[in-house]
Amino acid sequence: MIMPTQTRPAIAAVMYSPNLGDGAIAACVDQAVRQHDPSIEPAWIDLAGRTEIPRTYSPHRHNLLGLLDSLPPPLDRVAGEQIIRHQVRTRLRPRLEHVLPATSAILIGGGQLFSDAHMNFPVKLFELGTQADARRIPMAIHGVGVARTWRPRAAALFAGLLDSSQLISICVRDTASRDNLERLITDHGLKRSTVDVRMAPDPAFMAAETFELQTSGTDTGRIGLGVTHPAALHAHGDYARVSEHEAILRLAELASSLIASGFRPVLFTNGAFEDEAFLAKFVKSAAFSALEAEVEVAPKPASPQALAQSIAGFDGVIAHRLHANILSYAMGGVPVGLAWDAKMHGFFSLIGETALLQQGARPDASRAVNSLQDGLKRRTDLRQRARELSQAARSGVLESLNSVC
Repeated sequence: MIMPTQTRPAIAAVMYSPNLGDGAIAACVDQAVRQHDPSIEPAWIDLAGRTEIPRTYSPHRHNLLGLLDSLPPPLDRVAGEQIIRHQVRTRLRPRLEHVLPATSAILIGGGQLFSDAHMNFPVKLFELGTQADARRIPMAIHGVGVARTWRPRAAALFAGLLDSSQLISICVRDTASRDNLERLITDHGLKRSTVDVRMAPDPAFMAAETFELQTSGTDTGRIGLGVTHPAALHAHGDYARVSEHEAILRLAELASSLIASGFRPVLFTNGAFEDEAFLAKFVKSAAFSALEAEVEVAPKPASPQALAQSIAGFDGVIAHRLHANILSYAMGGVPVGLAWDAKMHGFFSLIGETALLQQGARPDASRAVNSLQDGLKRRTDLRQRARELSQAARSGVLESLNSVC
């Protein structure tokens, strides 16, 4: 007797990215699904075709990204699409062919998936949508961020997913993403399935429950100072390129201002290789040597759990990376964001704390520390709002899940 193949829902995102904030999102979605129905064990589909977090740095990948960043439009788009198509053929497509035959539904997200940087997600989401269509697997897009602009070629590829007959629901993570999606669909003349666009907080708002972590109830004085390579901010953000030298000086200014206000800065990254490389360069700089005795350096996190554990040890963070800020806030800390991309504005607007977001390409260090001090005085209010958003994030995941299961 031939037994039927057991099927289960799959989560499609970038959960095995070296940037562990993406893995934290997936862990939160996975935990919400399992808690809702312990009989469900979601499959994971990493959109890069990975099956684990990379442990070694790839100079080849770094050089390719550097080349793409240096190319003028439209050459950057053409070259980027060819590179990503090769990755799809060799890594993502085999992964999909392995997982999808036993998949009953696909939950796509979260993360900033509807962005056209290097044509990465347009090509990968088109492939996923095509494969799901062919197998008649229902899909729900959940908790995603949407960039302000798409190039026409990216819009055409996104349209393949947005107009799929198998796309049952769309849920974005903030008002800005919802407005961007509606406007981009209109501007590019795209067709869309008849689903409405819902909104629910980023799944990482559930971090405290997912990782069973909370910041200390008493002030420790330790503040996480997020380190991000300036090239990453230029490639994916709204500001002009900043030299490594200038970025080192700004980082030193932030650390000095924290020390002068009685805090102990702890340098950390979300795990991305380029951020760790820049942190190592900063630690060797003359700017750091003057501060070394009063600054800690956190070890490179090996997993989303380890990243959350590190951030839970801070009273708050000052950081560019969105999910460093979300994790801190979700676990009871005070996030002070350094604006570089519209998605930062979306997060701080959602939590009702736009004063904690430092504007401009060259944020003032003393103003950032003053914002932190103000937030620490209102920690009880921030924690109450974080708990509310955690519950809303959980409800959003389950609504998207139920739409396809």
